[in-house]
Amino acid sequence: MAFDLIKRGDWGARAPRGDYTQLESTKGTKVHYTGGRVNPAIVDDHDGCAALVRSIQNSHMDGNGWIDIGYCVDEETEILTQRGWTSYRELQVGDIALTLDHELGVSRWQPVLEVCVFPARRREMVRMQGPGHSSRTTPQHRWPVEGPRRERLWVTTETIGHRDRILLAAPCADLPAEAKWSDAFVELVAWFGGRPSVTVRPAHVTRVRAALSALLGRAPGWHESPAGDLVEFQLSDDAGRRLLEAAPGGVPGLGFLLALTRAQLALLVDTFMVAGDGRPAWKDRAAAEAFMFAALLAGHSAAIRHTGSWEVVLEGRHHLAPRERDDFQIVREEYHGEIWCPRTENQSWLARRDGTVYFTGNTYVACPHRKVFEGRGPHHLPAANGAGLNSGHYAVLGLVGNAGLVVPPDTMLHAILDAAGHLRELGNAGKEIKGHRDGYNTDCPGERLYAWVKRGAPRPGGGGGEPGTSAPPFPGRLLRYPPVTRGDDVRTWQQQMRRRGWTVDVDGAYGPEARDVCRRFQREQHIDDDGTVGPLTWRLTWEAP
Repeated sequence: MAFDLIKRGDWGARAPRGDYTQLESTKGTKVHYTGGRVNPAIVDDHDGCAALVRSIQNSHMDGNGWIDIGYCVDEETEILTQRGWTSYRELQVGDIALTLDHELGVSRWQPVLEVCVFPARRREMVRMQGPGHSSRTTPQHRWPVEGPRRERLWVTTETIGHRDRILLAAPCADLPAEAKWSDAFVELVAWFGGRPSVTVRPAHVTRVRAALSALLGRAPGWHESPAGDLVEFQLSDDAGRRLLEAAPGGVPGLGFLLALTRAQLALLVDTFMVAGDGRPAWKDRAAAEAFMFAALLAGHSAAIRHTGSWEVVLEGRHHLAPRERDDFQIVREEYHGEIWCPRTENQSWLARRDGTVYFTGNTYVACPHRKVFEGRGPHHLPAANGAGLNSGHYAVLGLVGNAGLVVPPDTMLHAILDAAGHLRELGNAGKEIKGHRDGYNTDCPGERLYAWVKRGAPRPGGGGGEPGTSAPPFPGRLLRYPPVTRGDDVRTWQQQMRRRGWTVDVDGAYGPEARDVCRRFQREQHIDDDGTVGPLTWRLTWEAP
């Protein structure tokens, strides 16, 4: 197949640091995108495309320590698993980690599929530091965020917008629906903490007494007695033993916490807060960690700090907009330690660094001039999902993001299909064309590219014999107002907009009403809202999701 291939030497690729894993054949091709913001100016500047590809390779090699173009955190960053907070040295494949279902805005328990660790050496990292947040990641590290209109996006460290908000917490969707323990027992675990007695303020006596009565009835299960200005509650040996089993050594076990319903987690957290007068603190770090574990599952954002005792602070916010704060730093700095990244199905995980908690991501070329940049090439394992996970498909990346240039021009779609055909001829690839999200819970390759893939990846204009349908050929003139544009092409566009649900007269006259509808549609598609139906707006009228 003859097509415009930019060889590695022509786009300035660096030599790989090692040998590629070889592939004999694949089922086909998976379409990816860059993520983050792509400068729309590259549409008119092919040198900008080459520079973007070089920056992606530099990030993958220098930031990740990968052998070639194919993102990570520092040694201090931990991951939350069902064993508690875990360092990368202790993390194992199969550990169950808390991840973010970014589409639904909830957290889920998922197995760790892979733990990638890269050796210590001199490399550049990006540190984000401010009240309630501390992270150190490789350049171009991916973050799940909420945008200014609460839209859920994936951005990189470099492309976090002024009003983009990093998620600090999300309610867990994988909590038990049926209670294993009574509410009274759960509350008493918090009050007694596994001890046989507890002394409380008079304001709390009624609440403790009610829980004890509900669980144990009256004596001999428990009794109360004055203790100065306080009241002491004493458990019988049998009742104390039952609480001790749930909270050995005064620490609620993680197995006990994982068996609680959403309402019981909220009850436990509330009781700890009341018992601690709003600022619970422990001499034993393990007890503080257990409380933090429960709070995070309940959907609270939390941070832990040591101030003579271990204190867990529940944040009133669930998001952090780093670029909105004057007291927040985003700096590049030299780093010499190991870097690591876990891989999960949701492509995300709950991280903790310096006591602060947040959700973060784990990451990994056709351009708008119908040119294809040679990456790893045929018969070489891609690296977009981590080592060993791409033997089924080659990867073709379109240079669009989720901000800036988000709509792939027809020339880019042609280039992706050209690359797929090239891989069939030289790489023994099958006919499948899928999106990165097929099989992986990720936003890649973005809504616009993925909608095209789901339609069968049709060749723009209906040519090339590719499966699927596409927009009818552009009529060759701009539909605009003023003056009123009239004709069958206007009627065709109006009919399609009516099918999409827009209120517009199908009269063949493109006047002020049609222009206003066009503008609203263009804003919805994140393209220039000039109110003129040109080639791009025409195509999106049929092909946009």
